[in-house]
Amino acid sequence: MKKTKILGIKKIRSNSSRYDIEVKNTNNFFANGVLVHNCRMLAIVYPNGVANTFSRNGKEFANFPKLVSQFEEYALGLDEPIVFDGEVMSGSFQDLMKQVHRKDNAQTDDARFCVFDMIPLKDFLQGKYEVPQQQRADLLAQTLERAYSKGMLANVEQIEYEEVDLDTEEGQTTFANINRAALEQGLEGIMVKDPDAIYECKRSHAWLKMKPFIELTLTIVGAEEGTGKNLGKLGAFVFEGVDAGKHIRVNVGGGYSDKQREDYWKYRDEAMGLLGEVRADAVTQNQDGSYSLRFPRFKTFRGFVPGEKL
Repeated sequence: MKKTKILGIKKIRSNSSRYDIEVKNTNNFFANGVLVHNCRMLAIVYPNGVANTFSRNGKEFANFPKLVSQFEEYALGLDEPIVFDGEVMSGSFQDLMKQVHRKDNAQTDDARFCVFDMIPLKDFLQGKYEVPQQQRADLLAQTLERAYSKGMLANVEQIEYEEVDLDTEEGQTTFANINRAALEQGLEGIMVKDPDAIYECKRSHAWLKMKPFIELTLTIVGAEEGTGKNLGKLGAFVFEGVDAGKHIRVNVGGGYSDKQREDYWKYRDEAMGLLGEVRADAVTQNQDGSYSLRFPRFKTFRGFVPGEKL
């Protein structure tokens, strides 16, 4: 069965509620039975055959020689230096992070670079590229098609999109399905993009991340005192429980008011064993194989006595 990863939603016009929703069947793939996750990466390619890869914070990634060699071959046909912006994907997220930062013997030959933008280096260095998003996407598609026709950039692909009209019932249903699919696949979120917006080397309203969330009922098994302004108050409840066959243990330090932190710390012993509702972005697996939650925050108690679920 094919798995579709939802990659983004683009608003078609600033005065419209019509959006392009990016999807891609091949961006979540399996390597040795492990569902792939991703890491943001920039590839800078020069006409003299030099290519470099960097994190979004400017740290050079030296562990993707196969991707770099493909860009070096492609670079010789360029008229000017180009920046490709996208996500590199290879193995599980934890495995990918290990390979990104290894000093030697990194195993990244299965890595794919899924590109969503293309900017001339001179404009990138100025901090913006004043060409609309949709036009940039079309230019990127043409660029990659020419490369593929020459047998180049085999491990590079463009993120595609599907147009959805949110003014229609069908569009609203599709949008709801996308959010549900994101949750089921454990994705961090979906991107909303304005197709008329320019590229900017900073956070802007042109690209907005929409994060779906999950809610789990877990048991309070511990309490930790806060620090700083929360000294003498609750810092975090420790929650534990099983969801979908996964044993989860997580410190939940967000979602409390100042008054709640005071009261919950005072009555922390009485809180042990109570069920609580925890909202989070996704269930995550730690490097030791245990499970936790991404960005957990406390929502409410589910009962008044240990084990009670109302």
